[in-house]
Amino acid sequence: MNVDALFSNLVNGPAQTGLTGGMNPQTDEVPNSLSSFSGMLENAMSSLNDQQVAADQGVQGLITGDTDNLHNVMIQTSEAQLSLEMALQLRNKGLEAYNEIKNMQF
Repeated sequence: MNVDALFSNLVNGPAQTGLTGGMNPQTDEVPNSLSSFSGMLENAMSSLNDQQVAADQGVQGLITGDTDNLHNVMIQTSEAQLSLEMALQLRNKGLEAYNEIKNMQF
């Protein structure tokens, strides 16, 4: 099972098993805990992208001479770098956990 299928099962529930997977059979809505996780993940990725764009714009501003505050640009680029490194570490830990679960003997 690949990662996309795992997350699809996590969000949509198991396919063709007859189980509801925590979903309300009356409304077929995703429970709040799953939708909040996906929303939290989407917000985190959006925030990461916004930080990267702000850092790029700050550097462009320094290059073109629109901005003369090197201190703020350095802070923006450091924040963007740390956020990217944290996102990469979270991804790596998630993949390690997935691989450990995948290799479990049942």
